[in-house]
Amino acid sequence: MKVYFNGSCNICNAEISHYKKKTCNINYVDISKNKDEHINHLSKKDLFRRMHVYHNGKIFSGSESFLVLWDTIPRWRYLSLLLKLPLFRQLWKIAYEGLALLLYLKNKKGIRKNHS
Repeated sequence: MKVYFNGSCNICNAEISHYKKKTCNINYVDISKNKDEHINHLSKKDLFRRMHVYHNGKIFSGSESFLVLWDTIPRWRYLSLLLKLPLFRQLWKIAYEGLALLLYLKNKKGIRKNHS
């Protein structure tokens, strides 16, 4: 499994640091420094706006990427199971997209400056 995240975002970086302590055998890729063949087809905006997970030959983006990651973390697995229920999945997607947009806008100036 590979987790692609925006390491230039302080909040994203802190969250990924937490997950790194809880997981092993997961490759965390800071997209502000690295790219690879699994994400070359994604636009720069999409890369920096959402977290992405490559797992079992498939890319998961945004709220779905968290569900895939949380499935691998024992204490987070229960949250993943809850958020996979139909109504909760929709609410989770809306909440994630709102927060992701705010973080993207907050970090957009730095992204443009450092990754043109």
